[in-house]
Amino acid sequence: MGDKQNDNSNALRKYGKYSSVVFQMLFIIGISFWGGHQLDLYFETGSNVLVLVIGLSGLCLSLYTTLKRLEILNKEENEEQK
Repeated sequence: MGDKQNDNSNALRKYGKYSSVVFQMLFIIGISFWGGHQLDLYFETGSNVLVLVIGLSGLCLSLYTTLKRLEILNKEENEEQK
């Protein structure tokens, strides 16, 4: 009985770690596109150039941080299994 509860606890902990990575990625992308839009409005560019540039930069940044975070999580899981 205790092992099953421990397995459920570990599964929920893993779920929490990976879902936080997703929310971090969405936050970075959302802030980047929103910030680009606000800068376009502020500088009155008349186009969405800053939205695209800053948004795509944020997308690249979020992919980089996500991959690094997943690498760290995988190392932690491998150490726990040993």
